[in-house]
Amino acid sequence: MDEITVERVLRIVELVPEARVVSYGTVGLVASRSPRFVGRVMKEFGSNVTWWRVVNAAGVLPESLLPAARERWDDEGTPHSHEKAHRSAFVDVDELQALWQTRGIDPECR
Repeated sequence: MDEITVERVLRIVELVPEARVVSYGTVGLVASRSPRFVGRVMKEFGSNVTWWRVVNAAGVLPESLLPAARERWDDEGTPHSHEKAHRSAFVDVDELQALWQTRGIDPECR
Protein backbone atom coordinates (compact mmCIF):
# COMPACT_ATOMS: atom_id res chain seq x y z
CA MET A 1 0.00 0.00 0.00
CA ASP A 2 1.29 3.39 -1.01
CA GLU A 3 2.17 5.48 2.07
CA ILE A 4 0.89 8.77 0.61
CA THR A 5 -2.50 7.30 -0.29
CA VAL A 6 -2.86 5.74 3.16
CA GLU A 7 -2.06 9.10 4.74
CA ARG A 8 -4.59 10.82 2.45
CA VAL A 9 -7.35 8.40 3.51
CA LEU A 10 -6.56 8.88 7.19
CA ARG A 11 -6.52 12.68 6.84
CA ILE A 12 -9.87 12.63 5.05
CA VAL A 13 -11.34 10.50 7.87
CA GLU A 14 -10.10 13.03 10.42
CA LEU A 15 -12.15 15.75 8.68
CA VAL A 16 -15.48 14.03 9.39
CA PRO A 17 -17.22 16.25 11.96
CA GLU A 18 -18.23 15.07 15.40
CA ALA A 19 -21.68 13.40 15.53
CA ARG A 20 -21.43 12.49 11.85
CA VAL A 21 -20.39 9.40 9.93
CA VAL A 22 -19.18 8.69 6.41
CA SER A 23 -19.20 5.58 4.28
CA TYR A 24 -16.09 3.81 3.05
CA GLY A 25 -17.31 4.61 -0.47
CA THR A 26 -17.56 8.34 0.18
CA VAL A 27 -14.05 8.45 1.61
CA GLY A 28 -12.93 6.44 -1.41
CA LEU A 29 -14.48 8.90 -3.85
CA VAL A 30 -12.67 11.83 -2.24
CA ALA A 31 -9.39 9.88 -2.01
CA SER A 32 -9.78 8.42 -5.53
CA ARG A 33 -9.72 4.87 -4.16
CA SER A 34 -12.17 2.01 -3.82
CA PRO A 35 -14.30 1.42 -0.71
CA ARG A 36 -12.40 -1.85 -0.18
CA PHE A 37 -9.10 0.04 -0.16
CA VAL A 38 -10.50 2.46 2.44
CA GLY A 39 -11.68 -0.50 4.53
CA ARG A 40 -8.25 -2.06 4.37
CA VAL A 41 -6.57 1.19 5.39
CA MET A 42 -8.97 1.54 8.31
CA LYS A 43 -8.39 -2.05 9.41
CA GLU A 44 -4.60 -1.76 9.24
CA PHE A 45 -3.98 1.87 10.21
CA GLY A 46 -7.24 3.38 11.46
CA SER A 47 -6.93 2.81 15.19
CA ASN A 48 -5.35 6.25 15.75
CA VAL A 49 -8.01 8.22 13.86
CA THR A 50 -11.75 8.65 14.34
CA TRP A 51 -12.50 5.12 13.05
CA TRP A 52 -16.02 5.07 14.58
CA ARG A 53 -17.05 7.72 12.05
CA VAL A 54 -16.40 5.41 9.07
CA VAL A 55 -19.16 2.89 8.39
CA ASN A 56 -20.48 0.87 5.50
CA ALA A 57 -23.24 2.27 3.26
CA ALA A 58 -25.90 0.88 5.61
CA GLY A 59 -24.37 2.62 8.64
CA VAL A 60 -22.95 -0.58 10.10
CA LEU A 61 -19.54 -1.43 11.53
CA PRO A 62 -18.14 -4.91 12.15
CA GLU A 63 -19.81 -6.51 15.19
CA SER A 64 -16.52 -6.49 17.12
CA LEU A 65 -16.31 -2.68 16.83
CA LEU A 66 -19.95 -1.82 17.57
CA PRO A 67 -19.80 -1.65 21.40
CA ALA A 68 -16.93 0.86 21.37
CA ALA A 69 -18.45 2.77 18.45
CA ARG A 70 -21.82 3.07 20.24
CA GLU A 71 -20.07 4.62 23.25
CA ARG A 72 -18.36 7.18 21.03
CA TRP A 73 -21.57 7.83 19.06
CA ASP A 74 -23.37 8.46 22.38
CA ASP A 75 -20.59 10.79 23.58
CA GLU A 76 -20.71 12.78 20.32
CA GLY A 77 -24.47 12.74 19.87
CA THR A 78 -24.38 10.74 16.64
CA PRO A 79 -27.90 9.59 15.69
CA HIS A 80 -27.90 5.78 15.83
CA SER A 81 -29.79 2.67 16.80
CA HIS A 82 -28.27 -0.27 18.62
CA GLU A 83 -27.08 -1.76 15.31
CA LYS A 84 -26.07 1.17 13.11
CA ALA A 85 -25.67 4.90 12.51
CA HIS A 86 -28.79 6.60 11.18
CA ARG A 87 -28.91 7.93 7.65
CA SER A 88 -29.28 11.48 9.03
CA ALA A 89 -25.73 11.28 10.42
CA PHE A 90 -24.09 10.67 7.04
CA VAL A 91 -21.76 13.19 5.42
CA ASP A 92 -22.27 13.15 1.66
CA VAL A 93 -19.53 13.23 -0.95
CA ASP A 94 -19.99 16.94 -1.76
CA GLU A 95 -19.67 17.92 1.90
CA LEU A 96 -16.60 15.72 2.43
CA GLN A 97 -15.00 16.98 -0.77
CA ALA A 98 -15.55 20.58 0.38
CA LEU A 99 -13.97 19.79 3.76
CA TRP A 100 -10.99 18.20 2.01
CA GLN A 101 -10.55 21.19 -0.31
CA THR A 102 -10.80 23.78 2.45
CA ARG A 103 -9.28 22.05 5.47
CA GLY A 104 -7.35 19.07 4.13
CA ILE A 105 -3.63 19.04 3.55
CA ASP A 106 -2.72 16.53 0.90
CA PRO A 107 0.38 14.54 1.93
CA GLU A 108 1.79 15.01 -1.60
CA CYS A 109 1.96 18.78 -0.96
CA ARG A 110 4.48 18.67 1.86
